[in-house]
Parts: sequence; structure tokens; C-alpha cells
Amino acid sequence: MKRRHLKSLKTRMLIVNISFVLFAFAGAIGIFNVVMDTYISHTATQQLSTVVNYADASSSSSSSSATSDSGNSSTGSTVLRSLNDAPRGIFNAHPSSFTVDNKYAVTTPTETSNLDQGIAKKIANALKAKSINLNNLHNYRFVVDNKTFYIESSKLESGETLIMYLDISGITNFSSMVNTILITVAAIVIVILSFAITLITGRMVKPLSDLAAFAGRIGKGDFTPLDERFDSQELATLATAMNTTASELNHSEQNQKMFFQNASHELRTPLMAIKSYAEGIKYDVMEPKMAGEVIMTETDRMSELVEDLLTLSRLDNLSHEQETVLTDLRELVDDVVGEQAPIAMQKGVQIATILPGKAVKMDLNYKAMRRAISNLLSNALRYADKSVDLTIKQNKKVITLSVANDGAEIDAEELPHLFERFYKGRGGVHGIGLAMVKAIVDQHAGQITIERHDDKTYFIMRFARQ
Repeated sequence: MKRRHLKSLKTRMLIVNISFVLFAFAGAIGIFNVVMDTYISHTATQQLSTVVNYADASSSSSSSSATSDSGNSSTGSTVLRSLNDAPRGIFNAHPSSFTVDNKYAVTTPTETSNLDQGIAKKIANALKAKSINLNNLHNYRFVVDNKTFYIESSKLESGETLIMYLDISGITNFSSMVNTILITVAAIVIVILSFAITLITGRMVKPLSDLAAFAGRIGKGDFTPLDERFDSQELATLATAMNTTASELNHSEQNQKMFFQNASHELRTPLMAIKSYAEGIKYDVMEPKMAGEVIMTETDRMSELVEDLLTLSRLDNLSHEQETVLTDLRELVDDVVGEQAPIAMQKGVQIATILPGKAVKMDLNYKAMRRAISNLLSNALRYADKSVDLTIKQNKKVITLSVANDGAEIDAEELPHLFERFYKGRGGVHGIGLAMVKAIVDQHAGQITIERHDDKTYFIMRFARQ
């Protein structure tokens, strides 16, 4: 698959903004030219019509006083003289005329300036070169030597053709000048815009590059916070979030290292004991039966520790979309109490269950929640003197499950650490059981607290009712 070529933010902004400027100016130039062409055509047509009407009126008034020997050529001269007084119109352009014969030769004006005679000859030659029918010239736009004319033609009684023209080069030159100005302004705007965008995007891209480099460092395991101030609120928020993520990842990595160190230490103790007693049996320095019992005890302890470690690891990797089943908590409690009743009997501890008459339904991971309740009950039996109370309560909002024992009060300095992994309080075994309970409660969006009243220590789990 061909890799798509990626453009930088600076390039994309330049392309977008320059395209917008070009489109805007191109549109403005296009609209201006359309409006100007329409305006010129309409105004020139009106002015030529006015001139033609004026010339016709002048020609009619002069024809009655013309002598018979003046010749037909006097008609063209009469019209020419009358056009000197014709209205100039909005262009302030002087209307002019000349006559040509059927071979496009200019017959009048002969008494006008060399400039007008030169223009007349150029127009006539251009019309001849293009073989334009002299009888069909009506508001005809014609360009000769970079000059623009509007032309009207009229057939005279003498057989000659009267050509009346209006020079609109002034207004067309003005239009061209405006186009040049607009194009120049567009070029200047593009240059200034390019410089401004380069400057602005440079200031924008630098913090983004810094954040990208920070993300790369996080990916490589460097969780040093990014100590940089950002002018943009959005970038500052992103930097704060990334710093928080880096801090959490660093904390998680440290916990993981500590977890493996503590796990190795906890496993080393039973392994060393097993090795020592096995060597004692090998070299006949220990009673095989007694050594075998110790080896079995340490093996059970190690198996329990490994199982707890695996369970804790599974809880860490368990997604929030865990598989749950609607369960009556009373049945789960009865199951756990039945399992640990023999241990309670051995220790001479009475287990009392206080359960509501109605079912206490809760969506839960059955295996995990059973392990949490079992760990709490096992912990209570370890420290109880005579009794352990296991109570379930529910109201419209909360389900509460508490395990209480009548043993000694927990030291105040131990309370903040009891749910930490591998923290072993007075009489603790591995320091994993309560940490596992906390992880399971968290997976079920619950809370667990420790309270002391009525000479009993309460471990209380609270869950919001679904």
C-alpha cells in the first residue's frame, strides 16, 4: 500500500490561506471586469445612439440649405462639423466620424487634424483587412493599435458609408490599471500572509513538537515531567494531561518493580525452607517425617502465594468490561462461610451472619467477589478472639457488606497501609490478601473502609445499586 504523503501544519495553512486570497482576488477581478464590460458596452451604446440621433438631426437641418453644386461629399463634412458639438457623454469621449467609399478608402475628413485622419485610416484599413461588412456595424467594438472603439455605420445617399466612432481607450485603460493594482495588491497580500503564517505557525508548531518529543520520551520509559509554559490554553491542558499520564505510568512502573521484588522475596523464604529440609533428609540430619511435614506446609504456603499473585495480576489486567452475573449476595456469603466454618471451629471462633430477608441482587464477577469476601473472612478469623460478624444491608442507593471481628485494635500507623501490596501488619502472612480485596472492590466501582466501634474492627465494602 502506497504511503500517503503528509503535509506539515505550516504547509497546510499556507496552502489554505493563499488559496483563499487567490480565490477572493480572482473573484473580485472577475466581477470587476464583468461589471466594467457591461457598463462600458451599455454606456457606449447609449452615447453612440445619442450621437447618431444628433448627427441625423444636424444632417437633416443642413440638407435644405445645401446648394446643388456642393456635391455629395458635403454631407460627410456637415456631419463631421455637427459632431464637434455633439454631447460627450459619461466617458467624456469626443465622438468622431469619417466617410469611406466601397473600397474602404477614406474620403472625409480632409480638413481635420492629422491625428483624426490617421485614426480614420487605421480604422478603415483594419475593417478592410477583416473584410467587415460596412452596412452591419452597430455598436461594434473594435481594437486598433491598442485603442478600443465603438463603431456605428450609416449609408449615405452618395453611396459612401459614414463611420461614426467613439474612443473608449481611456476607460479601458482605467480598467486595466485597476486590474494591475488588484493583482499587485494580491501579490503583496500573499507575501505578507506567507510571512505572517510562517511566523505564527512557527510559534504554534514548536510547542507541538515539544509535546511530541515528550510523548516519545514517555514511550521510551523516561517519565520526567515536561516543565514548559504554554500560551495556548488547549496546549497547556494537553501538557498537564500528558504530565499526569507520565506520573501515573511512573508510579505504575515503580509499583511493578516493587511487586516483583516483594514477590521474589516472599517466594524465596519457602523455597529456602524446602531446600534446607530436603538437604536434611538427604544427609540424614533431620527426621524425615517432621521434615516432610514442614516441606508440605511451606509448599502449601508457596502455592497459596503463587495463586494470590496470579489472581492479583489477573485483576490488574481485567478490563472494566468484565463479565458479570446477577447474583444474590446472601448465597455468596453462605457459600464462603460454609467453606471456612471448619477453620473457625478449629480456632474456637463463632461466625454470625446477619442477612436481610429479601434477595440482595448485584451484577458482579462471581469468582472475584467470592475471593474478596473469603479474604476478608479469613483475615477476620486470624485476628478474632471469639466472634466474627458478617452483615449485609441494603437501601435504595447502596449495598453494604461488612466483616467484623472482636480482636485487638489495629495500630493507627498501620491503617493507611493495610491495602498496599506486600504490606504485612501485625500477624500478617503475605501482605497480598487485603490488596486483592481492594483491587476487586475497585473493579466493581465500590469502596472499602476500616472502622472501629463497639470493641470490634469492621471492614466495610459499599457498592452503588444498579
